[in-house]
Amino acid sequence: MENNLKTNSNTNLNNNNLQPQMQVQNTATNMQQTNPLKPILSLRNLTKKYKDRYAVNNISLDIYSGQIVGFLGANGAGKSTTIKMLTGLAGITSGDAYIYGYSVKESFEKAISYVGAMIEIPEFYPYLSGYNNLKFFAKLSGGIAPSRIDYVATLVGLKNRINDKVSNYSLGMKQRLGVAQALLNNPKLLILDEPTNGLDANGIREFRMMLKDLASREHISIFISSHILSEMENLCDTIAIIDKGQIIEVKPLEEIKKECTIAGSQFIKCNAPNFAGKTIFDKFGIKCLIQGDKVFFNSQDSYMLSQAIVELTKKKILVYGAGNVDYSLEDVFVNIVKEHNKTTSIS
Repeated sequence: MENNLKTNSNTNLNNNNLQPQMQVQNTATNMQQTNPLKPILSLRNLTKKYKDRYAVNNISLDIYSGQIVGFLGANGAGKSTTIKMLTGLAGITSGDAYIYGYSVKESFEKAISYVGAMIEIPEFYPYLSGYNNLKFFAKLSGGIAPSRIDYVATLVGLKNRINDKVSNYSLGMKQRLGVAQALLNNPKLLILDEPTNGLDANGIREFRMMLKDLASREHISIFISSHILSEMENLCDTIAIIDKGQIIEVKPLEEIKKECTIAGSQFIKCNAPNFAGKTIFDKFGIKCLIQGDKVFFNSQDSYMLSQAIVELTKKKILVYGAGNVDYSLEDVFVNIVKEHNKTTSIS
């Protein structure tokens, strides 16, 4: 993001001081957050249309305090457009989003004052120190004390390098500084769009640990989009999948993985997989999928795996291994999108 865009965005984020007072209003655009169970971010039939094309089509989603929600989708699925609507970089065609109870359409300045955002690789003045960069953005926002700058620098793990010039920072350190900038206004919601782009494996791991610590310690809700599905699996507690502008799944990660049945929930590795698959079908009536030397199948019977192994042993089939399938987030994502496209295709 260009510096001028960042400056304008951060000015909007902080126009109303650190903690704007929520006024009681009898309107639908102001949902008071007196109940801790109310969402920090609430999308309600949010839609963005460009001419005859829907980039985002009637999506709804709730994010609560301390949640880390991974927003997943292929290129062009609608992830960035959604984030642009939330941060005021794109207008809303219809529907609305509520941040800490305030309507993005009707009360944008109040809503955005509770948001910190970092879009991909942040841009800073390289000839200034990390501290002076944060000081510059704090002045633009107004009402941010020097103690807050010190606090967020420590929070993101830059305390010992905050006085170094940004030109001497690694990419990972710049990402941390970007999060520190996003945290200056003490937000309730942190929005991150592809924040780990360009980071090496160690940098991604450190960034992930920092975000988890922020969510637990500061009770900040984090809404994060990324193409690195393995990293989202290690970071997020809830997954929202968007495909062709529509959210097609929102569930806790573990629940989604349990429900996923791509090839089968159980497998047996053996020396004669085709014969083994036919044996299991003939004996138990269970269809199997053969991949390499493995036989995959689904069964609600917790004893079926052991029963199948006994039956294969009777047929003198050598069993090398067996167990439950632990699907990766990539497996889950591909399967859910594939099933969605099947149900929405025209036959």
